[in-house]
Amino acid sequence: MVASGRTPHTVGDIMIANLVSIDGSTVVEEAMHLMRKHHISSLIVKPDANGNWGIMTQKDVLTKIIHANRSPASVKVSEVTTKPLQMVPVDTSLHDCVSIMTDNNIRRVVVEKDGAPIGIVSDTDVFRTVEEFGWIPE
Repeated sequence: MVASGRTPHTVGDIMIANLVSIDGSTVVEEAMHLMRKHHISSLIVKPDANGNWGIMTQKDVLTKIIHANRSPASVKVSEVTTKPLQMVPVDTSLHDCVSIMTDNNIRRVVVEKDGAPIGIVSDTDVFRTVEEFGWIPE
């Protein structure tokens, strides 16, 4: 997180670095257990055959499993994964991050370095940061 005495300006400053990833061939039920075990609301889905990363969120489970009246024990993570994953470089400004979230109607972006996910930033993380440190318009 943020170094003490320093105002955060980039996604790298506020990202949560404890990413949990899962293979798309895993059933959703196992993914749900993993999310609960780690107290997280999303999982990074490892690249598919085309090299595309994805994300599975609690909202995906609610809308694509529960609302659709499907069994989490019989549906693969790849069937409910949101792709392509919206990744941003570690030095992306918070303002640009929020623009990406707003323009794409998403709540999270994955922070990447050298093409690999290294962290995640949610709208809640940005909100908390602005509430704590304030906001100076760019």
